[in-house]
Amino acid sequence: MEWLAQIIRDVLTRWGYLALAGGLLGENAGLPLPGETVLMYASFVAHKSKELNIFFVILVAIAAAIIGDNLGYWAGKHFGPRLLGWLKRKFHMDEDIVVASDQIRRHGGATIFWARYVFGLRTIAGPVAGALEMEWKRFLIYNALGAASWVVSMSLLGYLFAEEMNSLAGYIEKASWAISGGLFAAGYYLWRRKKKQMRERKNS
Repeated sequence: MEWLAQIIRDVLTRWGYLALAGGLLGENAGLPLPGETVLMYASFVAHKSKELNIFFVILVAIAAAIIGDNLGYWAGKHFGPRLLGWLKRKFHMDEDIVVASDQIRRHGGATIFWARYVFGLRTIAGPVAGALEMEWKRFLIYNALGAASWVVSMSLLGYLFAEEMNSLAGYIEKASWAISGGLFAAGYYLWRRKKKQMRERKNS
């Protein structure tokens, strides 16, 4: 992670808000980019130098997250199975897509909101919601609320605990992976149970 952190710091120092916007927009549109790490290091740079301002970091990040997720939503709506198949083949996101699909079907907007805090789900929540034809207005509301909540909390954590940045980023990444793993296990269990019930109904 040290080398990745150094690259992100260098890119942010050189390209500033453009690098921040690109990282978050790309991740939320469906690309497996380290958006969370980019956001926290942007807050770190804002604390340590005059290159960035924490207020503008938050504004740019919220806008990029909302726009990125909406791009992902429309891509999922128009290219659905082909887009999800491409993500599975290129980035091995089979498990994330299974979990996201199951959670969005069962919990709708709440999943869009909380997916912001889970690595993997944050990346593909928009495309999956579009592919499942979730109502766009409902998606937009929960997407915007989730973006604002996540960006503000991650930015302030990065800004206030700048001295402990490497440790903090590591802890958050581990917690995010643990939550993602738990959700996948729950989703897989429910999928297996539903499949078993369908088999039993078919045989009865």
